[in-house]
Amino acid sequence: MRTLLRCLGWLFAALAAAFLTRDLYQLVDQGIFQPLSTGFVWFTLHPTSLQLAEAGISRHVSQFLWHPVISTILTWPAFAVTGGLAILFFLGGRKPGRPPSRSRSGEYFKQD
Repeated sequence: MRTLLRCLGWLFAALAAAFLTRDLYQLVDQGIFQPLSTGFVWFTLHPTSLQLAEAGISRHVSQFLWHPVISTILTWPAFAVTGGLAILFFLGGRKPGRPPSRSRSGEYFKQD
């Protein structure tokens, strides 16, 4: 499971890098920074699924979830959303850490 999460993290990190590269290229080429929005990318790739997701979530889950929450996220830059997903997948795929142990060297500097 951790391997799958890390692979998804790398996939979303690559997508974020590609979107950011495209946006920076446009900045250098045209002099304006106008990043691609997540909604535009989704609509360009598969417009039917975007419309079905809106209808399904609004009707069957919660109308509040789609209109103020998801519709706001769809206006954010695609590189930021995919980068955030990459971070979440990387955090989910990391090994659980051991609790920090107390070092004995700290006892020598303790003031009584």
